[in-house]
Amino acid sequence: MIEPLSWFAKQFKAGDMDGTGGDRLLGRTDLSPLEVLIRETAQNSWDARTNKGSPRYGVHLRRVDFRLRADIERLFDAGRRVSGRHRVPNASNIHILEVFDRGTSGLDGPTDLSPTRVGEPCNFQDLILKVGVPRDDGKGGGTYGFGKTAAYAFSGQGTVVFWTRCRNQEGAFEHRLVVSAFHESYVTAGEQFTGRHWWGAGEGDLVAPLIGDVAQAYGERLFARHFDGDATGTSLLILDPRITAPRDSEFDEPDLGQLRHGNASALEAQFSEEARRAIRRHLWPKLIIEPGSERPPMPIELRVHDREVEIVDENAGALGSWGAGLNAIRGHVRGNDEPVIAPSGLPVEVHNVVRNRKTIGHLAVVKRMKALEPALEGDDLDPAIGEDPLQRIALMRDQAELVVTTDDWSDHTASPIFDWVAVFKSSREWDRTFAEAEPPAHDMWVSNAGGETGLVIRAMRNRVRAILRETFTVPDPTSIQTPDATRRGVGALARMFGMLLPSAVDEKPLIARRSGPGGTRRGMRRQLISVEAPRLVATLEDGRQLQQTTFVVHSSGDFLVDVSVSVVGDDGARTQVPADELAVSWEQAFDLGNGRARVAGDVSQSVTITGPARRALLIEMNASTVDAHD
Repeated sequence: MIEPLSWFAKQFKAGDMDGTGGDRLLGRTDLSPLEVLIRETAQNSWDARTNKGSPRYGVHLRRVDFRLRADIERLFDAGRRVSGRHRVPNASNIHILEVFDRGTSGLDGPTDLSPTRVGEPCNFQDLILKVGVPRDDGKGGGTYGFGKTAAYAFSGQGTVVFWTRCRNQEGAFEHRLVVSAFHESYVTAGEQFTGRHWWGAGEGDLVAPLIGDVAQAYGERLFARHFDGDATGTSLLILDPRITAPRDSEFDEPDLGQLRHGNASALEAQFSEEARRAIRRHLWPKLIIEPGSERPPMPIELRVHDREVEIVDENAGALGSWGAGLNAIRGHVRGNDEPVIAPSGLPVEVHNVVRNRKTIGHLAVVKRMKALEPALEGDDLDPAIGEDPLQRIALMRDQAELVVTTDDWSDHTASPIFDWVAVFKSSREWDRTFAEAEPPAHDMWVSNAGGETGLVIRAMRNRVRAILRETFTVPDPTSIQTPDATRRGVGALARMFGMLLPSAVDEKPLIARRSGPGGTRRGMRRQLISVEAPRLVATLEDGRQLQQTTFVVHSSGDFLVDVSVSVVGDDGARTQVPADELAVSWEQAFDLGNGRARVAGDVSQSVTITGPARRALLIEMNASTVDAHD
């Protein structure tokens, strides 16, 4: 029988933050709340893995039945018995979201704020009692900022139940259960409260979790996934999950009535599609079986109501190419010179990305023959198709092996004959530098970051661009005159036409395979323009910065080129600068105003802009044919 938990509401003290203030400090991200939740909780699970093998991660959208609803309501009775303006959680939503991991350390360490020595576990403190505890080793991709608040943000009531099984300070297995919430601040009886709440055990104003058999009993009544054998890990129960209501089209308003009242199946189908896509796009490296291993680094489960959703199609499609690139880097770093063969039968090329004679990362280029690998309908990992296609270069850090983002600042697009994708992974000793370039959402590397970090990111981008140019550029035979040029030209031609000579495909499994649904198809994207990194020309008296960038449109004829400039905040959020404030100056181009010019193709030229003072700027350029605007 569930009994009410003790309620602990935090009063304001000097230096305290409003319960919802953390989200405002973290800023914005282009990722959806569900993407942030999956990405960050999965990364926290990976960071907490034990040494016994692969951790397991799962997401389960459940329907709330009458018994579970009554149990959840009873948990919070203590808050209802106290008058005031505070918010009391409930189980009014027809769904509840369970996120779990196994094979991890769980929320171990002290259950209060007792100090710990270096190296001692303090996971309970960091996740339940604190916010914004950073890692300083470059390993974590979800342990600061969004990683701590993602579950609360996905709850419409800002409330999460935590159940963990870990080893206590004596080394014995121990169950712990506590409820934690971030709500708005409020005033009751002349006292100010932050909106931070806990429900559990304890006395006075000192919160503590339920521990031992009682915690296990509560957990097994509330959660669908239990702990078997000597398993350790953590489960989260997110109240009132923010599930997206189905829409008839991109521009329609969602049917909020379905969210509040009714069509559970439609909501579940929508969630299934969005969660599957988020797992595949952000966590696909965890599905790739490493050379010499029989299991993926982190098996992933997705259940919606009573149905298991398959993550990987029977035909892996583009995932096979991404995985080949990742495994090629894994083998290269370990000194294994045996080539990794892509699904097309072509060997994967791995290049060291070097700055100042130091290898800051590795780039794997995976070539795909369209005749041998036709795009799969609805493949959400294929850059060539889909309503929201990926870019062609996947960026990740070595120890986390989680996709930060996909980008494409190359000079080369797919041809009618072949296609390509690439994987960049930072070197382990440079993980910390690349981590410093990430905003709290871990969804980009800010190239305009200051100091050494910004220099490293820009150097990486320029070197990757050069490698891709060398890999795909076929020289004009009439321009090959000297012996050295001949050798370089023949080498470039060999790299290109070597794509037509596939090797035998390795029959060993690359991916933990499953079958599942897909999405929709869309036309391919083409890129005409290459842009060099901007350089600071001068700083004006009022502090504004004069920046210049060189570009070239790789085709003959006239083209329309647009330049746009955004200010990048510390949180990674971008704010576009109005074109009339940029004082754009074009070299060898006809200025059409408003950041646009008519330029000649195959001519290297530059554009100069005047940007705001002392701000990180992102300069983006796009080219299109003149005919497209007639």
